[in-house]
Amino acid sequence: MSYPLIAAVLCGFGSLLFVPVQARIGETREEFEHRLLQPFVGKTIPHDKTADPIKEAEMLRLQPFNDIRVFSPPGIIERRYWKSAVAHQLSNDSGWRVYVFYLDNHSAMEAYQRVGDSLSEFEIQIILKANHGGSEWNKVSAESVAGQASAIGYDYQLADGSLRAKIQENWLIIYTAALDSMIVQQRRIAEETKATVLEEQQKLRQAKAPESTSGF
Repeated sequence: MSYPLIAAVLCGFGSLLFVPVQARIGETREEFEHRLLQPFVGKTIPHDKTADPIKEAEMLRLQPFNDIRVFSPPGIIERRYWKSAVAHQLSNDSGWRVYVFYLDNHSAMEAYQRVGDSLSEFEIQIILKANHGGSEWNKVSAESVAGQASAIGYDYQLADGSLRAKIQENWLIIYTAALDSMIVQQRRIAEETKATVLEEQQKLRQAKAPESTSGF
């Protein structure tokens, strides 16, 4: 890759990239917002609600983390941001929607949705590099035993096992393995509770059956 092309890619992604290469997942909300909420860089965005319930339902359905929200651990807080993809200009048309999930005021999952352009391999690798810390990302098969056991799913995992990443259409999601384990546990508890309730309902129906059918 030529040096002019590298410079163009870095410039297009803006000041979000011009920080020391270190793991961002795990930083505090104050640290994240201090970097992102700069003039001509980024801003907060309101809750994804629209006047059209059908459009809102479709918007939620397309979010690759929507199904796991109900299983998030207690105390998790979700915040939404907009990051411009145009250098020195807060563009509302070309940029990123960034969904950050804070647990105990520390980032546990960050979901980047590319808007106005397709998510490129260059952008994926730059964001992954900014989150590798002292480890290296390894490609993981979605069909692997570990991949199947994940609540969120992942295509990449750090060699030290601390972070995972998933790519889905125009989305890149990076999250801690610890959060994934918590969600798996919460989902297991919910499934066990549901199974217990169904079993009790079946027992009650069985007990009532002779009375309800008496006289036939």
